[in-house]
Amino acid sequence: MNESLEDVPLRDLCKEAERITRELVDHLERHLIPRTQELHELVQPESPFARSGQHIEDITVRNSVSALLESQSFSEELFEKANQYFNAIDRSLLQIAGGDE
Repeated sequence: MNESLEDVPLRDLCKEAERITRELVDHLERHLIPRTQELHELVQPESPFARSGQHIEDITVRNSVSALLESQSFSEELFEKANQYFNAIDRSLLQIAGGDE
């Protein structure tokens, strides 16, 4: 992907990096953080999901972990994509400043 970003104008690189960053922040706020908190609350001994004397089923924990791992994987993909754009912006700015690598 880095090679294809070399020919993208700086303005387009910045716009796409901003879009990806907004998508990443939105995903973190709406999905990853709430799922992390949900799992944390689920596995606590005094979990509000468990009535007195009742335990949480393994499948419930596994499903929650699975959703969290999927969310984490998506976050990592977005972060890597944003990082590629940020690096391309850095290279482009270096070229403009006359500091060719």
